[in-house]
Amino acid sequence: MGILKNGFRQSELGENRPYYFGTPFLCGLLNACLDEYNIYHLQSLCPDTPSQRVQFILGTEDDDLEHIPHDLFTELDELSSRHGGATEWRETARWLKFEEDVEDGGERWSKPYVATLSLHSLFELRSCILNGTVLLDMRANSIEEIADMVIDSMVASGQLKEDLRDKVREAMLKKHHHQNERKLSNRIPLVRSIADIGKKHSDPLLLERNGPMVSPHSLPNNLDGNKTMERRPSKVGVSRESSSVDFSKVDMNFMKKIPPGAEASNVLVGEVDFLEKPIIAFVRLSPAVLITGLTEVPVPTRFLFLLLGPHGKGPQYHEIGRSMATLMTDEIFHDVAYKAKDRIDLLSGIDEFLDQVTVLPPGEWDPTIRIEPPKNVPSQVCTFLCQSFFFFYIIYFCE
Repeated sequence: MGILKNGFRQSELGENRPYYFGTPFLCGLLNACLDEYNIYHLQSLCPDTPSQRVQFILGTEDDDLEHIPHDLFTELDELSSRHGGATEWRETARWLKFEEDVEDGGERWSKPYVATLSLHSLFELRSCILNGTVLLDMRANSIEEIADMVIDSMVASGQLKEDLRDKVREAMLKKHHHQNERKLSNRIPLVRSIADIGKKHSDPLLLERNGPMVSPHSLPNNLDGNKTMERRPSKVGVSRESSSVDFSKVDMNFMKKIPPGAEASNVLVGEVDFLEKPIIAFVRLSPAVLITGLTEVPVPTRFLFLLLGPHGKGPQYHEIGRSMATLMTDEIFHDVAYKAKDRIDLLSGIDEFLDQVTVLPPGEWDPTIRIEPPKNVPSQVCTFLCQSFFFFYIIYFCE
């Protein structure tokens, strides 16, 4: 019973103390199993199915702090042409846990709802990850550096022709327009940047006149009103010369909903006239980087998914983007994305998601119907850890 020696102190065993059989218990016991039993021998005893691979990924501790999962805010931006002919990235949907879409010509957000996806778009997304560029733990300080490294990898792998490098880079660096900018543009900017907050806070007259929105105490928990939020050098989108976040362009009411320590996942899809076939990239940054103007809310970007393709398939790209964003909100795939070592790990996460989805017959369901979020959602990770525990228990003690 060497497993007990690794999991508990001898004094605790002698006292017959009760233990809470929850996630900490399962993690400790599972890690003890892995220490006692060679993981590669376990894999040789049974087929390496996607589900088992995901169990290994989630059940193995990683000492790298960059691989610890965080809460995610996911944003879907699509290339769009304005009336003047200029092209920009426009925000069309966002996810904290559930999906919200831009409605009424960009005037307002829909209520959060459970995303319903087509099975075809999920298979297309899997093909994108299988055949596209996957860059894990990229170190970059700006959107320019991200674009250059993504394009270099695409050219090296033959996914992109060298003569299209500049056009793809130009598309990736287009300005980002967020839905809240139109709503906030009609207001008098109360706070130009976080740096102004301290100055306004020191003037009681200004604080009383402008109301609670300029008060440092009205900021969400993951922001410090007395400090300037510095960012790494970046030239993306708006505020190119600014070294601080411009809060006149941030929806503070929505910002309060963002959990402390949250990171961003940016999904970019669009049609261009210079490509004959789609190009795809999935990027995980290490560390996460705050890029002004890329995301609706000032949180650092951890993941970026890019899909650019020829004209005529805009709705198809949109659905693939929704599928990617929805996967990032899935509790299991979310953790797999943080801990994945390679492309195969990501594909296993997608396959596990596909194993759990429910398909509705097209003739018996209206896809325009939106499902309201449930009040209580059971933890998928806890269920998975239980499965992992019993999987190792059976092999370890029954061999």
